[in-house]
Amino acid sequence: MSSKSSRRPPHPHGPSPSHKQCLKFVATSMMSGFGKFVAIISAFLLSRILHHFLKPFSQPQITSDFLIGMALATIPVVHETFGDVSVMNLDNIVDFGMILYTFVLGLEMDPYVIFKAPSRPAIVAYAGMLSTCILTCLLTPWLHYGTKDTNMITLTISLSITLSGSGSHVLTRLITNLKIGKSDIGKLAVVAGVHSDMITMFFYSMLFVFLPLEKITKGEIKHVVKMILGILIQSIIAAKVSPFFFNWINNENPEGKALKGSHLVLSMAFMAVICSCATWFGYNPFFSAFLAGLFLPTEGRISKWAISKINYLLSLLFYPLLFFWVGLKIDFSDFQGGQIGTWGRFFVLIFIVVVGKVFGTICGGVLLGFRWPELAAIGMLLTAKGHFHVYLAVHAFR
Repeated sequence: MSSKSSRRPPHPHGPSPSHKQCLKFVATSMMSGFGKFVAIISAFLLSRILHHFLKPFSQPQITSDFLIGMALATIPVVHETFGDVSVMNLDNIVDFGMILYTFVLGLEMDPYVIFKAPSRPAIVAYAGMLSTCILTCLLTPWLHYGTKDTNMITLTISLSITLSGSGSHVLTRLITNLKIGKSDIGKLAVVAGVHSDMITMFFYSMLFVFLPLEKITKGEIKHVVKMILGILIQSIIAAKVSPFFFNWINNENPEGKALKGSHLVLSMAFMAVICSCATWFGYNPFFSAFLAGLFLPTEGRISKWAISKINYLLSLLFYPLLFFWVGLKIDFSDFQGGQIGTWGRFFVLIFIVVVGKVFGTICGGVLLGFRWPELAAIGMLLTAKGHFHVYLAVHAFR
């Protein structure tokens, strides 16, 4: 039989139904993927464009990222394009980006200032935090946040830590945009913001350890002891072992010469192992990364290289994507805007943050000899929140 006669004749009525369904699925998938790509790229571009127009008003980059991400992701057409699988993939990307964020946040801080006599900016920061915590504990139980199943003690403690903290990255950028970084107010606000951010992140880390003890059982106590052991091992390695490794890397790569690729790979792998030590014992990866960065050496060429590169990556790619993800996760149909209680609880939170920070800052600063108008301005600056606060808020109220 010839090869021509062995061929199947063409279907008299065109492609089969299964073939049509396959083509339709491929076309739909391509269009859906293209729509997601266009939406995410639009978030990056529009955020940069809006930031250009907001620069004369001294607004930081987080303002444009927030406005564009929330507005774009809540458009019904865009929101429907991202299904459960796509949102799950974004969840993983955002979680990884937040691990990098908390790591570099800790790497930029010096934990040993806690063991020294508190400086003037530290006293101002602690006073603002303390007054905000007290005000939160007094008002929160009467406002019925959360649901019936919510533990009020846990909610009050978590909310007080969140409201008393400051976003040091956002605060530093805001002060730079206001061109007051070299003034006494700017310098004091920056240092106070770093102290506030470090203390609240440390409290978050400890809260996650002892949160399971709401129900005191043998299994929960064992889990807590296991996490504490993991934190201790990670902190000891980061504080005592890592300096030898970092000094060797820095000596092999002196200033003025290009960093060796093999040493960069070794350094990144070493940092990744340190960040994941506590997670092997069941600890939270975000706070594990923060504590690892907190106890790793800040000085040296490798640490400075990691801080600059990670911060550049976060500001260029992660922050716009973070707020686009926030818009996808939030369902505004659940917002009961027609009820007075909803707006009351919203404005009470703003009242707690502003009054708590300003009152505490003024009380602490006046005792040190500062003038109260400057202290009021510093208190207002310290109300700034960061990206991690937004991330926590999304997970807390879902």
